[in-house]
Amino acid sequence: MSDAKEKWLRQEQAVRATQMAFDLSSEVQKSIKKQAIDQELTPSDMIRKILGLDVKSKKTRQRLSFNLNDDEIAQLASRFDVQSDDKRVVKQRVAELLIAHTKKLSSFML
Repeated sequence: MSDAKEKWLRQEQAVRATQMAFDLSSEVQKSIKKQAIDQELTPSDMIRKILGLDVKSKKTRQRLSFNLNDDEIAQLASRFDVQSDDKRVVKQRVAELLIAHTKKLSSFML
């Protein structure tokens, strides 16, 4: 079978896939999400694993993200004493702050 035809068949199967969403208690959702993080999986892959289904994706590198508007970037730039148009440095300082926060919490928990 040609590569193009195989690709088309895979895409057709993906289109036919049924997405399921669940309204579960926040406790159950947190537990599944924590398990996923601990095993470097997405929550959906964790659910597949719990159900005994194939998990085809590779382990994920978990990322944290959030949105900032221009005023918030300027506020953080001022806080970190950097230029507000240098978003790369603001991002770096935010990462450093989050790392320090986590280390502080970890040492507190010991």
